Amino acid sequence: MLASPPGRQPGGIRGPNLVAVPAEGLSPLQRYTLDVDGYLLLERALDRRSVQRLRRAIGDQGLPRPDASLERQRFGQGGRMFTWDPAFGDLVDHPWVLAVLAEVIGPHVRLDHAYGIIMAPGTAGLGLHGPAEPFDPGQYWLSRQGELRSGLLAFAWSLTDGRPGQGGFGCIPGSHKACLARPPGAESLVVEVPQPAGSLLVFTEALAHCTLPWRGAEDRLVIMLEYSPGSSAWDPAPAAPADVVASMAERRRRFFQPPSVGGHQPVF
Repeated sequence: MLASPPGRQPGGIRGPNLVAVPAEGLSPLQRYTLDVDGYLLLERALDRRSVQRLRRAIGDQGLPRPDASLERQRFGQGGRMFTWDPAFGDLVDHPWVLAVLAEVIGPHVRLDHAYGIIMAPGTAGLGLHGPAEPFDPGQYWLSRQGELRSGLLAFAWSLTDGRPGQGGFGCIPGSHKACLARPPGAESLVVEVPQPAGSLLVFTEALAHCTLPWRGAEDRLVIMLEYSPGSSAWDPAPAAPADVVASMAERRRRFFQPPSVGGHQPVF
């Protein structure tokens, strides 16, 4: 049976107050957890009002009912969601996002792609997947001399309360540092990571991960924002159309730069 990682006590939003980002950014324990496990769960990154606003904006789109196909479990690709409500754009440079990016990618970073996930109860998503061995130039994790660096880095914003045993995000903790190919039966190492509404789950795409069958009482809603180093691109298409980006504040626009080494403007 799938279980939460040892020593973790997942829970919901325990009060109206947000967990503010400390001035010093991630704590030593948070950095260590991300390095050791390959993911970090930040609860109460969004308040209830923000969660409800994002949910309403999604509901207003009249999306088709999700089914077992991945096509019907995705929405808002190509930057469309940024036209629905400014609250989606606010996630791009949210204080917790900036704190993590400063530690793991650095100031030369870009939003590679963004989309939403909607899953009906009783359906499953992507199976166990991860980077190609021996090295994936787009999806990697390095920790050297006290510095952490990641290729494609995912930020999953949960708009649905996920409880233990209900499925959703699953992974093999620590697999982002594995130097061997996944053997048959590796699925038995997968743990479930329950994600309360308003929480932010950060994980490196170098981590072997999957979407477990969803057993919640309502549709699962997650907003996915994936960031790459400024010189790298996983998705060949821009994260949003130029006219949508043009309406954003200056710093936010810099997240949408095309990949380059020379001439890439730092985001922060």
